Amino acid sequence: MLRGFDTFRKRITLLSGGLLLSLSFVLVTSFYQLTSTRLSNASGESLVSLSQSISNMLSANLLEREREIRLLSRRTSLYENQDLSALQDAIDEIRNSYKDYAWIGFANASGTVIASGNGILKGVDVSQRPWFIHGRSGPFVGNVHEALLLENLMPKPKDGSPIRFVDFAAPVMGENGDFKGVVATHADWSWVREVLLSSLTEASKRKGIDIFIIDNDKKILYPDSNLFSNIEVPKPLPKDGQFKSLIWQDESEYLTSLVSLNSSESSNLGWQIVLRQPLSSAMSAVKEVHTLLLFLGVFATLLCMLLAYQFASTLSRPLERLAQTAKSIQQGNRKETFQDGSQLTEIASLSRSLEEMMSSLLVREQSLMQMNLTLETKVQHRTAELEASNRSLKEAVRLDPLTHSYNRLALDEALLDEYRLAKELKRPFAVIMVDADHFKKVNDTYGHTIGDIVLQKIAKLFAGVVGIKGMVARFGGEEFTVLLPDTGGPEAKDMAEMLREAIEKEEMTEGLYITASFGVALYEIDDNHYEQVLNRADSALYKAKETGRNQVVMSNK
Repeated sequence: MLRGFDTFRKRITLLSGGLLLSLSFVLVTSFYQLTSTRLSNASGESLVSLSQSISNMLSANLLEREREIRLLSRRTSLYENQDLSALQDAIDEIRNSYKDYAWIGFANASGTVIASGNGILKGVDVSQRPWFIHGRSGPFVGNVHEALLLENLMPKPKDGSPIRFVDFAAPVMGENGDFKGVVATHADWSWVREVLLSSLTEASKRKGIDIFIIDNDKKILYPDSNLFSNIEVPKPLPKDGQFKSLIWQDESEYLTSLVSLNSSESSNLGWQIVLRQPLSSAMSAVKEVHTLLLFLGVFATLLCMLLAYQFASTLSRPLERLAQTAKSIQQGNRKETFQDGSQLTEIASLSRSLEEMMSSLLVREQSLMQMNLTLETKVQHRTAELEASNRSLKEAVRLDPLTHSYNRLALDEALLDEYRLAKELKRPFAVIMVDADHFKKVNDTYGHTIGDIVLQKIAKLFAGVVGIKGMVARFGGEEFTVLLPDTGGPEAKDMAEMLREAIEKEEMTEGLYITASFGVALYEIDDNHYEQVLNRADSALYKAKETGRNQVVMSNK
């Protein structure tokens, strides 16, 4: 079956090489699949994050332009006077404050421009323009459109692309509520390019990331250069805030993300930010690592086979000599010497010569293993019993024997731990001190047995209300303490009120109802010891008892 590999060293070399090569193939394949998936998800999530950042920047820019127009429309004093010089100055100031305002002006109620930046379009009838029609009824932000009235009044872009604007308009109402006109501005669409270019880092550019802005009809609004004039976005696109791998028009696969632009009700433009990255670019690092791992796997296999051959050679010769020597010893021939053989017969010879010896050794070994197993089992049982006993003892030391709630020792340990956490993590905690009202009267009237039942019911009631939110401990006598980690003042007071109402409504025994007073204190950052919190809670408790009982009092430090 393994003809040509009839020696120990050859078979070891073949086996080690085959195993390592198989292992390398499995590991490299698994690593490639795992890293491909993770890198694809990481790249997609990075695209979504970048899309969201761009969306936020565009939204903020749109809202800022809209806010400026709204503020200008509300300065009613500028529109009341016949002399519009103040309005003209305000328009010029705003026009000069933002370089991408191509035009800003005010059209009266009939739609005639009576004031504008640099006098552009002054006297022109704009009553049929969408921004004037929509701006009459409220703030308006228009979609991207090409320049019409201003096309011949503005310099042409160097790249030959058409001039496009985004309109912002708002109605102007007089002090008496009468309609005065519409103030509006045309923002040059080129501002979008500046926003997007500022969003892309050099690393993003090297990754081949492209940015598109599309409208509700999936028409590309940006970019508008000749380079992208024939591109269409694929359908269907990912859901809002998600990504997936898509085939685009150029038959290439891209990681594609989509995020909708957040906008106000008056500017519900329906724009969406689409980012794409060539999948080959996103996965280039994985492919490089995959190639490197394959190379290293082959190299490691060859090196391992060489080392295995050398190692097998060092084992084969001694084994052959050992087999012949053991056989000679078994036969009583003390003069036999080690001789190297060329055939793979050493394992069979060694097995036959050592069989009897190994049989006796195995019997002894089995006996020893059985004894060892029995001893280990006993040790494990004894250890488990000791640990269980220690746990029970430790738990019993920290429990109140009457109410089975935590005792003062457990409370002090928990308070110290919570105090340290509060110092380290700057997080709050609260302590509620509780004292049963007129408890001595209960003991005197009903006896100490009923008094013990009342204390047990109070402890059980508290444990049910507090639950996992905190710790209930018997402080001493008829006093209980509730520790509430990571809890502020309002929550602590609410918890105390819940406990107060629960006691007040609970029938402790037939016909017996009691009340309790509560003092609540919070950890303060300048506390030097947890007992300061306890002392404040205790002071608040005594104040509650002095001012009428059956109430909750918060410590004022």
